[in-house]
Amino acid sequence: MDSSRTIDDQLREFEQNDSVNWQALIFNLRKHFDSWSHIYIGALWKDIKLSHLPVIFNVSVDGSSVSEIAKKLNHPKQSVSRSIKELEVLGFVSSATCTQDKRVEVLTLTDLGKSFILDAKGVTARTNDIYKKLVGENELKIATEVIMKIIAFYESNNDRILEVPSEIV
Repeated sequence: MDSSRTIDDQLREFEQNDSVNWQALIFNLRKHFDSWSHIYIGALWKDIKLSHLPVIFNVSVDGSSVSEIAKKLNHPKQSVSRSIKELEVLGFVSSATCTQDKRVEVLTLTDLGKSFILDAKGVTARTNDIYKKLVGENELKIATEVIMKIIAFYESNNDRILEVPSEIV
């Protein structure tokens, strides 16, 4: 701690630099994304909750198990199962026992689920076009690559940063 400045002064400096704080940036972006999703996707599909989106987007065309989806999302199976049950009731996915392993339930998209994903894909494409016009295609590509590298870093460390790898320092 810098003893020449008070804690309040240090906090004021932190508050003024909030725009370069990754956690604040990601939180703010997520807030806007959730709002955008609610407005644009919700307008087309009123029964869909934001918590359903990551689940339905990770059901493979050829079918997926709850465990596969939970692993991809890094979410507990229980929360994924809850969303899946809700999506089943809404008619977006269906489930059947796996023919190779009777202990596994395989989820598939219904026609309604497939239509939803295609509609959401269209909304996402239009949003990407807006971003390209806003910052340019190259900057958007760079931003995407940077975010993907950060995500890969967390995932390769199982969301724990014990120490910064020497190749990064």
